[in-house]
Amino acid sequence: ADVRRQLLAQKALSEGALHLCFFAASLVDDSKTNEEAATLLEVLIPVVKAWPSEFALEANKWAIQVLGGYGYTRDYPVERLYRDNRLNMIHEGTNGIQALDLLGRKAVMKDGAATRALATAMMR
Repeated sequence: ADVRRQLLAQKALSEGALHLCFFAASLVDDSKTNEEAATLLEVLIPVVKAWPSEFALEANKWAIQVLGGYGYTRDYPVERLYRDNRLNMIHEGTNGIQALDLLGRKAVMKDGAATRALATAMMR
């Protein structure tokens, strides 16, 4: 039962990250003609950078746990994937910097229009 829970959690995190990136990609297309989409994209960029990099690593930890002691060996790719995923946070900027960008700049830009656009998108 615990292995099943870990596998389903990995799937949920992976698919959530994928859909977040696809949503941001659709906003890139829409932002050319829609100002609200452009504002929403601006506020979501730090989230799109930080969330998948953080939770891909968490999903990878669970993959190692599912395999037990074999997860640490080079016989399975999860050991290498863990190292590769750990670098994502470094490549995308630290999550702390992304959080400061989100709350310090993006949330208050345009007199809160970005926060309102995010709240509206979340209610849909």
